[in-house]
Amino acid sequence: MGVKTGPHGLHAVATEDIPAGAVIVQCLPLAQSPIIHGPAKPTCFRCFFQEGDDDLSGRRKKETLFRCSRCQIARYCSKECQLSDWNEGHKLECQFYVKQRKMQHISASGEEAAMPKALMLRVFAALKLSRDKQSVAETPMIKDVGVVKCGPMHFSSLAVSPQHHSPSESVKVLNSVEMRLIKSIMMKHAIGKGKDNDTSLDEQTVAAVQIWGYDKSDDHKHNRTNDEEKPKEKLFTLDQALLRTDDAFRKNNFGILDALHSSIGEGVYPCAALLNHSCAPNAILSYKLDSGVVGKGEAFHPPLLQIVACRDIAKGEELTHSYVDLMLSTKERQTRLLKTHGFTCECKRCAEGEFVVLLPQDRTLWGKWPLEHRLRVIDQGERNGEENNVERVDLETALNQCSLGERDRAAILDCMELLLGKANQSMLSDDVEEELDCLRTVVNLWEDEDIDWWWTPFNLPLYSVRSQYFTALLANQKIEEAVDQLEFIVSTLIIAFSHVQNHPLLGLQLFTLGDLYACMRRGRKAYLTYLYAKELMTVTHGVDHPMVIQLDHKIAEQAN
Repeated sequence: MGVKTGPHGLHAVATEDIPAGAVIVQCLPLAQSPIIHGPAKPTCFRCFFQEGDDDLSGRRKKETLFRCSRCQIARYCSKECQLSDWNEGHKLECQFYVKQRKMQHISASGEEAAMPKALMLRVFAALKLSRDKQSVAETPMIKDVGVVKCGPMHFSSLAVSPQHHSPSESVKVLNSVEMRLIKSIMMKHAIGKGKDNDTSLDEQTVAAVQIWGYDKSDDHKHNRTNDEEKPKEKLFTLDQALLRTDDAFRKNNFGILDALHSSIGEGVYPCAALLNHSCAPNAILSYKLDSGVVGKGEAFHPPLLQIVACRDIAKGEELTHSYVDLMLSTKERQTRLLKTHGFTCECKRCAEGEFVVLLPQDRTLWGKWPLEHRLRVIDQGERNGEENNVERVDLETALNQCSLGERDRAAILDCMELLLGKANQSMLSDDVEEELDCLRTVVNLWEDEDIDWWWTPFNLPLYSVRSQYFTALLANQKIEEAVDQLEFIVSTLIIAFSHVQNHPLLGLQLFTLGDLYACMRRGRKAYLTYLYAKELMTVTHGVDHPMVIQLDHKIAEQAN
């Protein structure tokens, strides 16, 4: 992977031809924080090993993770992880949690809300540690055992918006209890333990700003074209540095996902942030959560972000991944990107709309056709799997076409929300039949044969409802109905990700569908579905991933 400068600033390019499934680069985080409340299992603050899970070596670690004795929030799987994490970032985060609890007597929800601010302290501690170990001079990315690490100056190069915050927002952010506490901890840590009494506040402030790498007011130095005049440099204040960092977090942090594509935390990966957005990406992000042999021993590393080619990439091509849900319409993607990242997407999908999918000419056959067609092709081959009476349909049309006007569409969505609210209330009161009946009614809004309007069966609201309905059916052992919904869900994903070629979410859903087919003794369908899942997951997860190895065993079982 190489780095170039263009109209949109720094961006990553392929320095050689890259085949689909190749790991382009691996990045260790500058800092990371797991989700500490909600449905997520207790997670090690350093390596993200989850309580009770098996690691990839096949052995089981501690059934119960132990807590940091000071803050009682951070958890660890081993003393090695705790010691490493203390030096890498938790020493400041720990102070923050302890002092905040004394000041506010915060609840669990308050701790969760404080996580982004605590992550800011972890980054600061990591940058200080990096500067202490290396020269302050800007150095290239350091490679160690095939893994890219960031130097002390790379965080300051992250992209931000020209206007980070409005004046009122800035005052609110800087005057918050959390931010005032963060500034105090940073300034003392910047000049070293025991030196705060010998240095002025101005000296502490300058030291803190230097650690962030914001010695000069260089917000746009990486986003200027060669023809633009270099702005006059001026010193950053600590408040400006914190506001800039807060903005950089919003636009550049990564949600860390487990092998099942569920969010388990947040990480700061400045190297991976070099990849620009595209609604037709050529790369996906995955996270390696296991141990790695270092020297004579074994070390549990922080979540390792892997940039993986989801299709063949030619030398010189820009490397991109998607910042938003690819199932959204072009208008919704554009709106979201402008709001969260401050730019209007001009990728091929948005600007040219050149992507098409094959679908039956009879729209009433669309529902499960993508899955059925793909399994026929796998079973019979491309030539024998070809079908008549199909046409090429624009991808945006396939995902979003609706004959209703805005008012009627809004009325249906309002009705859907009311029924979903009722379903959630029924779930909380353990009224299973009422919950399933409400969800079934929502799905039938789109499937009633008497309706005189058309809304593509691949639309996002229906996909979301089907996913919730499927989960409820599966939880209540209604396997046949669950399979019916999952077939629709998988068909929607096949269309939505057709331009990506290989997407991990589709592979995972196929894995589940194959298991359900096997449970129902539909051997041939299970076999073909497992083959389809393996085709995708070999690219998205890697040939040596435990789930891909499981697929090999399942395919062999169904073949016999």
